[in-house]
Amino acid sequence: MILTSFLTDVRRDLALGVRLLARYPGFSAVSIATLAIAIGGNTAVFTIVNALLLTPPPVSEPGRLVRVYPGQSLTSWPVYEDIRDRAGVFSSVAAYRLTSMNLDQGGTAIRLRGQITSANYLTLLGVRPHVGDTYRADDATAASVVLAHHVWRQRFGSDPAIVGRTLVLGGRSVQVSGVMADGFRGTAPPGFRLDFWMPLDPRRAGDATPSRLLPQFEVVARLKPGIEREAATAALRTVASQLRREYPELPESLAGIDARPLSGVHAFQGMISIVWPIFAFLFLLTIVSGFVLVIGCSNIAGLLVGRAALRQREIAVRLSLGSSRGRLVRQLLTESLVLAGAGGVAGLLLAAGLVGFVELAIQRMPFPLHLDLALDRRVLAYAIALSTATAVLFGLLPARQAARVDLTTSLKADSSGSPERRRLRRAMVALQVAVCSALIVWSVLFVRSLGRIHAIEPGFDSTGVVLGTVEIDRSLDAARGDQILSDWTRRVGASPGVHSAALATIVPLALTGREEFDVSLPADAAGRRRRVLASRVSPGWFATLRIPLLAGRDFTWEDRRGALPVAIVNDTLARQFWNGAALGQLVRYGSRTLEVVGVVRDSKYRTLGEAPAPVIYLPIRQQYSHFVTMHVRTSDPRGTAALMASELGRLWSGAEVQIESMSDAVAVAVLPARIGALVTGGFGALAVALAAFGVYGLVSFTVVQRAREIGIRRAVGATAADVLRLVLRQHAGVIGAGLTVGVAAGALGGTVLRSFLAGVGPADPPALAAAVVVVAGSAFAATVAPALRAARLDPMAVLRDG
Repeated sequence: MILTSFLTDVRRDLALGVRLLARYPGFSAVSIATLAIAIGGNTAVFTIVNALLLTPPPVSEPGRLVRVYPGQSLTSWPVYEDIRDRAGVFSSVAAYRLTSMNLDQGGTAIRLRGQITSANYLTLLGVRPHVGDTYRADDATAASVVLAHHVWRQRFGSDPAIVGRTLVLGGRSVQVSGVMADGFRGTAPPGFRLDFWMPLDPRRAGDATPSRLLPQFEVVARLKPGIEREAATAALRTVASQLRREYPELPESLAGIDARPLSGVHAFQGMISIVWPIFAFLFLLTIVSGFVLVIGCSNIAGLLVGRAALRQREIAVRLSLGSSRGRLVRQLLTESLVLAGAGGVAGLLLAAGLVGFVELAIQRMPFPLHLDLALDRRVLAYAIALSTATAVLFGLLPARQAARVDLTTSLKADSSGSPERRRLRRAMVALQVAVCSALIVWSVLFVRSLGRIHAIEPGFDSTGVVLGTVEIDRSLDAARGDQILSDWTRRVGASPGVHSAALATIVPLALTGREEFDVSLPADAAGRRRRVLASRVSPGWFATLRIPLLAGRDFTWEDRRGALPVAIVNDTLARQFWNGAALGQLVRYGSRTLEVVGVVRDSKYRTLGEAPAPVIYLPIRQQYSHFVTMHVRTSDPRGTAALMASELGRLWSGAEVQIESMSDAVAVAVLPARIGALVTGGFGALAVALAAFGVYGLVSFTVVQRAREIGIRRAVGATAADVLRLVLRQHAGVIGAGLTVGVAAGALGGTVLRSFLAGVGPADPPALAAAVVVVAGSAFAATVAPALRAARLDPMAVLRDG
């Protein structure tokens, strides 16, 4: 009976809420539009967070899968086998590594990115192909391939006869065994789309025994029933202890082996140095969209407070007729819920449009990305929860204020808002002004950073430099790989039109090959270590990029394995460690002691806005890498690109080179400032509009409430100018307080954005001044219209109506 009565009351409240929306179409339209902007922006941001961090990989029982992290991103094939055979807590363990290969289609080479895996990889993930079958255990010599659905659709027209067809991939003939379902990405992080999967067992692919010290593979495992990740980590560390006793040459980091989930931040294992700006920017987006939500809620709350004041007589009558205050609060909250529901539906439609723009932006990125930004059940649940919370947030205070109405004064015709209600509206408007001021500060910081970013000297010259990235087959030993790369560099460097050529494991300011090392000074008895940025380079790399050598010498081709271990440091590291006198000094890296033979000028490494950081350079012939980029300074970029590919092909059949200009590669360095300016500028413009509307509403409501007082002032001699000054002066304090707090918060919060900014400090005076001008100007414009309306009031008409 009680439940039936409650449901009846709820139904009546909902019906009344809908009728009130229809009765006040102007109020309803403005409120719904405001909520749509606030909820839509937040839902769009959550959609991106959901796609990157919350959506599990498309595999069977993803919660039972773990990535084995052996103290570093990669491990060797023999260590993978030891984990597989000794751990005892996994039902299956697989190994895989990323690779890039050219697909030969009628003489046209198409670059594909995929995974080389152990034969049980797809079986472990518990997935079935869309067409055909997975590869089998006896397909472990790279004789078969499984294609991604988008490759099958785009390159082969979704031909079902693709199964069994022979393709030339990476210079080898392979047979297509199947096509995976649409959206399958294996264990790759969200956003990274793979094109194929190919089996390989190094022990069966050649005669050479895989090196236990050559980290090439990542490891994924499926937990046995009843086994949790903590127990798996304990078992893995027991295995690691055994291995380090049996093979003392294994790295110390193996002792920190653990089992990590495949979703969330852990999905980006080994890529944190690349993706941290994305996560930081998502954090910024979340804060900015949250600020807009706060402004929107404050705006609606202010409108509801004003409407509640106008409904005081209605509310007082209902109370005098016996309605309880709790019942009245529930009804007012239900009205807020109806309003939030309408705003939530409109917000979802807006979010869908915003997500569409994000997808277009992703397609234009300088590197391939693919994110599933569908508005799935998790996003819908978030939007519903956000709408409900918003209804409570903006509806609770007005409802409580309305329910605490005084019957005696409210039944009078000239009743006006209470001082408490007026203070509440002023506080909410001040909050809106403060939040929008902070957003404008950030927006101007990004815009100014974008304007200055092209004037920043990166410390190197990328003009006229062509890059050729190559991945040497990991089955080749280091000596053979080193010989191929050295000969390739010398041949290209000696070719007509080429000024210089050199190898490196990084491309400065690009999203490739970032390295960091822990180094220490042998003379430091405490063995204190310092993290420094690093790169492995060949002779001539500094000259190719025109990075000046300040002291000492460059590397030579004689700096190879077996020779004296040497290093070159940048000016910052030389000053931090040795007060600039670095030549001949010793630095310890791992178990090796290196002699500093040169000092080079500082240059940007990760971002244009970074402060000078310590960097150490190692000769690539002493620290072999299978993944390198040739930097070629040339007067004929197109001819040099063909030259690099042909010369490498002569040295290593089936070789593939990915060519791009260095100017294009480092263009990614301006993306954070460009996207930051776009996003904060867009949200800032919305915030200014919402805050201006809040100021306009406050002033308009005040003018209505004080109409009788203004009429009396005019009747006793006050001029229109006096009334105008009175209204402007009354609200200048609210706007000034909000502006002061907002600008200070924007400058303080700007320190969080320091890594995204270039050439601009977080307390940049022009940015702060611009925020003051924009916000104060908008607030003044919003104040003038109702103030002029007050100044034009006819005192006789006001006094007669009052």
